[in-house]
Amino acid sequence: MMGCVSKTEHKPAFNDLSFLIPDSTDIFIKIVKLKSEIAIRLESLGLVDIITIDSSIVVELIYSTSENFTGQILYDDLSEAYFQPAVAIMLSNAQKFLQDTLPGAKLLIYDAARPVSVQKKMWDKVKNTRFEKYVANPERTSLHNYGVAVDLTIIDKSGTPLDMGTPIDYFGKAAGNYDEILIKEGLISIEQLQNRQLLRLIMEKAGFSPIRGEWWHFNAFSLAVAKQRYNIIE
Repeated sequence: MMGCVSKTEHKPAFNDLSFLIPDSTDIFIKIVKLKSEIAIRLESLGLVDIITIDSSIVVELIYSTSENFTGQILYDDLSEAYFQPAVAIMLSNAQKFLQDTLPGAKLLIYDAARPVSVQKKMWDKVKNTRFEKYVANPERTSLHNYGVAVDLTIIDKSGTPLDMGTPIDYFGKAAGNYDEILIKEGLISIEQLQNRQLLRLIMEKAGFSPIRGEWWHFNAFSLAVAKQRYNIIE
């Protein structure tokens, strides 16, 4: 949410003064942004908004809309992608590797740090169904719950996501990183495979690890390392 106040006004509730714009009468207008409660909580745990590290990365959190597998808005007041600082730097490196490889392309982040409370909502949607293997049980926690995992894709210079063969959060074999099998069974095309391989290439070069079942998901650290270094996000 954005708001405008005059230079002399004092609004202590505003906690992120972004920039100043001079108008024709040399009066400065402060453009301010209200941080949500969840954003403030994530920052209190030491996490950072990826845009403050690399503003060329694009963020569209799918759980801030109802356009996800749950059909519900899970982040009521969050639109930023938060990560542990080391992970944010790794993502910035991945962005640079991508632009060196495919000029004009950018990373598009779909999900980042995820509170356990949101993980529980996801789990409730799939537990005791054939889809529960696609969602981490909150009792065992997910690397998203530590701010060290990311769901993302690549967009081209026109802002269009590259064709990866399935949407994010697709529950099925075609979402996995089984290159030869998927091609042999006709589940994805050669072009879709090449797009996935490009994403894996730049993410692995930056230090991330893919997982077998989701082309869009990458981990910066193992669960053991995450538990040792970071607090879980409740």
